[in-house]
Amino acid sequence: MTREKIEEFIEAINSNPLLDGITFSGGDPFYSPEDFLPLIKEFSERTGQNIWCYTGYTYEELLEDPVRRPILSYINVLVDGRFEQSLYSPKLEFRGSSNQRILKLK
Repeated sequence: MTREKIEEFIEAINSNPLLDGITFSGGDPFYSPEDFLPLIKEFSERTGQNIWCYTGYTYEELLEDPVRRPILSYINVLVDGRFEQSLYSPKLEFRGSSNQRILKLK
């Protein structure tokens, strides 16, 4: 993501009073931790928004990984675990399969 695009997103977020959060999902952001850490840090510090993040990793896997663990300090809510089609239920809120957890980190 270019610097210009980051600035554009931050300006749009900060100028919209209806927004109360940012969600990172799809194409697991933790696959590129070296790119994701500075991005999520900047969004957190410059917008003050609640940050949700979806990942196929488990919370425990992220805690054990010294490269990915620092990212957790910028996430308010983590939805962890791989989507499992056999555990899918349309009744689940904010997740697709029952093995996934919604974890409030701060």
